[in-house]
Amino acid sequence: MEISLKKVSSGYEDLILKNIDINIKTGSWNFIIGETGSGKSTLLQTIGVLLKNKKGDIFWRNKNLSTKNYLKEYRESYGYMFQYTEKQFFNNTIKEEIIYSLVKRKASSEEIEKKLDEVLNLLNISRSILNKSPHELSGGQKRFVAFASVLITSPQILLLDEPTAGLDIENKKIFFALLNKLKKEGVTIIQISHLLEDVLEYGDYVIALEKGQIIAEGIPLEVLKNSDLDFINFCKIMNSFGVSTENIRNIDELLERVR
Repeated sequence: MEISLKKVSSGYEDLILKNIDINIKTGSWNFIIGETGSGKSTLLQTIGVLLKNKKGDIFWRNKNLSTKNYLKEYRESYGYMFQYTEKQFFNNTIKEEIIYSLVKRKASSEEIEKKLDEVLNLLNISRSILNKSPHELSGGQKRFVAFASVLITSPQILLLDEPTAGLDIENKKIFFALLNKLKKEGVTIIQISHLLEDVLEYGDYVIALEKGQIIAEGIPLEVLKNSDLDFINFCKIMNSFGVSTENIRNIDELLERVR
């Protein structure tokens, strides 16, 4: 098992997440879904051990991350992409932004240039923009630069908060094709999404949240068709994707609407 949460409560304002138990398999693609304010970003940040206000235990490959040595190793094993890419940018140039993590890890200049070339080619980013400020870029370009800064360290785990928001169809296809390639290479992906078609097409596992609690989890289509899932909660899940549940009488009708 890659990551496990045991009775974890975390966040702010009376602990947004309450007694969360999750098991994430190595090399799996996992989606976190739920309405705005349900705790999705808080859960992702909790998985990344980025919040101080936490109760319970988080394990990475059976190592308890309350141990500082394991925590440093764990943080170096994952790449985190925030919903708002501006939160990740604090360097003067795009090149400095992309290579920052390698510089911080004291990689050699030869390794940095090698890794930079690899990630630029992977994401089709031109060297001609490397001396520009990341804040000069369009929203879509910022996404790819942020992703490049994540991928340059070859992370084993990707924590992604709505990474394709604002991308056009073609760039979204490029993004997902790359994620799919990384998953086949054994990378574990944990991603927040509001798009049902993405969850159904790519997801191995889905975790649905409401008010800081898990209301459903499992293989995406099985979760959606699970007769044990309360229909009201099912409608809430669909509403979080922007799917109208008006005049829908049962889950089968709702599945037909989204196909």
